[in-house]
Amino acid sequence: MRNRILLSVTLVVALVAAVVGGAFAGFVDTEVSKGNFVQAGISDLLVNGKNDPVGAKLQFVHAAPCKSVDFWIDVYNWGECQGGDLWMHFTNVLSTEAGTKRHNQVRYVYDAVSNVGGGIPFGYRPAVGAEPQGAGVWSSEPEKIAEVGDGWVGQVYIPDDHPMLQGEDYASGIAAHLDIKVEVCDDGLDGILDDADDNHDGELTNDEYLAHDWVVIPSLTGKLAQIECEKNHLGFLPTQQYGWIHIDAHLQQIEDPEWPGDPQLRFWPTNALQGDKATWDMLFELVTDP
Repeated sequence: MRNRILLSVTLVVALVAAVVGGAFAGFVDTEVSKGNFVQAGISDLLVNGKNDPVGAKLQFVHAAPCKSVDFWIDVYNWGECQGGDLWMHFTNVLSTEAGTKRHNQVRYVYDAVSNVGGGIPFGYRPAVGAEPQGAGVWSSEPEKIAEVGDGWVGQVYIPDDHPMLQGEDYASGIAAHLDIKVEVCDDGLDGILDDADDNHDGELTNDEYLAHDWVVIPSLTGKLAQIECEKNHLGFLPTQQYGWIHIDAHLQQIEDPEWPGDPQLRFWPTNALQGDKATWDMLFELVTDP
């Protein structure tokens, strides 16, 4: 009898153990993910295909009043991020005098007294140093008279007490008469810069320019002397994509307010700009925000 009781107890314990063990039983499937990492992306802006030093993108030496000169600059996001915001900044705006005239590889400057001969007009002498590079020198007789008066410019006599006279250091003001317009290609008008180079030859023709929509950047449009300020947002430039910047440089005519309807008296104040040179730097920045 005792043996039967012990056997029954043993059987009950075994059944309980089986029930408990069954409550924790199930299927197990294990997978391993290897090679996990996070790497910072690369942001690289190319301007006309180059990194620093980029070099000058706008160079024109024969500017005349009332004439516009067009420049196109291509920007390329050669990076591995998802794109970034493109910014532009005009800096170091300067006006200088660069008023020599070149003839047979020699530069000449006007002094009103020299008579070199050999085809050199009266009043010009060879430049001997840095005198034509700063304010207070004249590249030609019309410029000298337009600055200080007491002479003829064409058929117009300029007295030395005329209120439009600017003085010998007028080179410091040419940037105030150079009008700049900056615009970017944005066909969708969504703030994302587009590639206007339809045939993908790396050049932008006037026809390609006219075939696309362009957005003027107000803070980078106006007199050069007045738009030197903080950096300005141009738009979003996606990764591995080109965008285009159009810059229209227009040297404006200076008008005499006393005779606004007389074309002869309108051009002589502008003669004061002859030989003057405006220089500036352009900073481009690609910013990839979180």
